[in-house]
Amino acid sequence: QQQQQQQAPPAKANAISRTSATTMSQMTTSAFAELQVHPLTKKSIAEVLRYQTMTIVQQQSIPVALTGADLLAKAKTGTGKTLSFLIPAVEHVIRTPQLQGFISVLIISPTRELAQQIEEEAKMVVQMHRTITVQCIVGGTNMNKDINGFKRPPSMLVATPGRLNDHLENSGLDRLMSQLRCLIFDEADQLLDMGFRPAILQMLKRLPAKDTRQTLLFSATMPDDVRGIADLAMRSAQNFAYVDTVGAEENTHQHVEQTYVVASKQGLAPELYRLVQEGMRVPGYKIIAFFPTARQTQLYSELMAALGTPVLEIHSRKTQSQRNKVSEQFRTGSNLIMFTSDVSARGMDYPDVTRVIQCGAPSDRAQYVHRLGRTARAGKDGSGVLLLCDFEDFFLRDLKGLPVQARANMSPQEEAQLLPAVSGAFQRLPDATICASYQAWMGFYNSFLRRLGWSKEDLVRQANDWVMGTLMRHEPPEMEKKTIGKMGLKGVPGLNIAAGGGG
Repeated sequence: QQQQQQQAPPAKANAISRTSATTMSQMTTSAFAELQVHPLTKKSIAEVLRYQTMTIVQQQSIPVALTGADLLAKAKTGTGKTLSFLIPAVEHVIRTPQLQGFISVLIISPTRELAQQIEEEAKMVVQMHRTITVQCIVGGTNMNKDINGFKRPPSMLVATPGRLNDHLENSGLDRLMSQLRCLIFDEADQLLDMGFRPAILQMLKRLPAKDTRQTLLFSATMPDDVRGIADLAMRSAQNFAYVDTVGAEENTHQHVEQTYVVASKQGLAPELYRLVQEGMRVPGYKIIAFFPTARQTQLYSELMAALGTPVLEIHSRKTQSQRNKVSEQFRTGSNLIMFTSDVSARGMDYPDVTRVIQCGAPSDRAQYVHRLGRTARAGKDGSGVLLLCDFEDFFLRDLKGLPVQARANMSPQEEAQLLPAVSGAFQRLPDATICASYQAWMGFYNSFLRRLGWSKEDLVRQANDWVMGTLMRHEPPEMEKKTIGKMGLKGVPGLNIAAGGGG
């Protein structure tokens, strides 16, 4: 018996291990180490939970939640969603140390078992943080034990709705909740299926005003009543981020028409122009084109405008209000084209997208599938096109098992007709745009050197060839010594180092 007791903790920890087929099928190559979170949180993830890479829902949700935006996420059980809200929740506590003595984070769970599992995982995430505490209150246990815990208020409280309301009414818990910074609903559809809607409404009345906190809501399905709770709990019924890892992963990538084109560096822009023009023939078209960086998005947006086809442009270099405006315009309109980078596109729900173009190699298969999931939703038609440069064709191996067909390149005659217009348009673009794109291009492909089989010298040679042969510049743009150093390109021949160098 003693031996069995000693073995119990590992069995418990196994409840959140990554051995299920569901979880394994959701893995990406994005590392937790890359997240902008406290080093001790990263240490707990690596050493206590022993996780290195994120699942799809974590990759899509965590960066959005860390910005402070309200988030509605559609994700199935077993896909790693608990960590998707725990990591941003812990950051809330770290960023508001003045709130010690108050509960900063409240997590609502439909069942006692799930609440206790969340508590267990939360304790593992905060294990390296000595001052962050977690408490769980559920029905069927002694209320006085809960009240004793409130004497030293936890940073994070996990609760079932009934027990929470008991304490809000009778134990003075509402005072400890007066500085709440983050409200989380887990398994929201299950909460409503179990009849907790009145309890949730009662709870929301007793909590501080919704404009003082962030709300994160996770649900495996998204019926109207779940969206209704989101509308009541979130700061704005329109302005929240939306992540759907169910529709994207399970349906779209198997039935949507998918093709790819491999082009030369010089042929890439004409091919992109052709794909956009072709997509515009669909009545009520809505086209999204994804690019690897904000600067690439800007470059190709300016190119399209110079070619007489203006597009909406959304990326991290735009202000939040500009991004919100463009996002809303695209969401509610039709006959529109939007060029975007991934950072700004995460968490946005756009209905009726007719074509998704991915220009440049996605970072991994999961990103390809997630982007593709923007089209052909709710039984609508749509198509996806992947546009790669000839040196990126290694990425096609990552798409094994997906119904992706080769598409014919434009004929030499078509390219010869288009190229002068494209080259002339590139020539007219501001030097600042070209310079920023050149640096971003090198920065992006610098992280793919091993897969490309390139040396640092190859990277600079390819970038210079692109900027002079395609973007029509007589020499590579100047770069500051500091930037060159940050990229690890110090001493590599072919770079145009700015006088004075900024080093």
